Amino acid sequence: MPDQSETAIPDSHRAEPVELEKDDTVRRAVVRIARVLRDHLEANLPVAMDGRNVEGVHQVRVALRRFRALAGLLRRDYPSATLDEASARARMLARAVGEARDWDVFMLETLPGLSPLGRAGVNVVGRLLPLARPLRDGAYARVRQVLASADAEWLLNFMGNLADGSLWDEARSPAALKALEEPAADFAARHLARLHRKARRRGRGFARLTPPERHQVRLALKKLRYASEFFVALHAPGQKGGLYLQRLAAVQAALGLDSDVLTTGRLLSLFDGEAGGETRHVVGAVTGFLCCRQDATHEAAHRRWRKFRRTPVFWV
Repeated sequence: MPDQSETAIPDSHRAEPVELEKDDTVRRAVVRIARVLRDHLEANLPVAMDGRNVEGVHQVRVALRRFRALAGLLRRDYPSATLDEASARARMLARAVGEARDWDVFMLETLPGLSPLGRAGVNVVGRLLPLARPLRDGAYARVRQVLASADAEWLLNFMGNLADGSLWDEARSPAALKALEEPAADFAARHLARLHRKARRRGRGFARLTPPERHQVRLALKKLRYASEFFVALHAPGQKGGLYLQRLAAVQAALGLDSDVLTTGRLLSLFDGEAGGETRHVVGAVTGFLCCRQDATHEAAHRRWRKFRRTPVFWV
């Protein structure tokens, strides 16, 4: 890479809100949403490839996930090999970006949060940080490789075509063109209701769910949240939609520790090849500490889940 020492660290960019009109068709809504997603991804690609601002990788990951959420909604109603390919390429890019993001979270958030172990004489940072740095560097090298690849170029072009109003191949048939003229509000209500039911089903018996099962609840909530953010302006641009999204985000955040513990366990397993006696001791201490913290926060997650379940939906 070129010398970065004399260049400014680039700024990352959050996505703009999706603005839809109540009389939008599905086709018009796809154009508006795709513009936001394309602009979000395009703005953060150079930041992620530069690597000095860790928010760049995070924002690219979010943009790819949101695109896959949109593609997933469309694929249910309009089966398409082209949409399948677009989703698969986005998933491949997201995996590479996600690995780098996982190491950023581990080094910048997880390790500092383990300071109580230091007071107990466990040298977590001193032992694990030197092991994590080369793995993070390798993950960022893969990020630069995949984001400069033909897959990334293809996906960005596809998103650009959607944003410009072009349709994927299978959507040009007379039947598909007619279906795309459905009111976007009807399309949104149907899919939001389905995703809401799925999330509630995943969370049934919440107090008894295992950490991997709670992780599945979080994934279902994430899909629901992305779809809600896409379409909230159609049904509830004011307080009602805001309350639903606020409580949805709160329970998703509370469940984030389950995801963090699972991810940290996977990352710690990568140190096995370097594991001397002290490293194994530190890894064991970290694992136990995180599991105890996970148990301690479960009740808070359960309270937020109950509050979310009582919240009226905004699309009826």
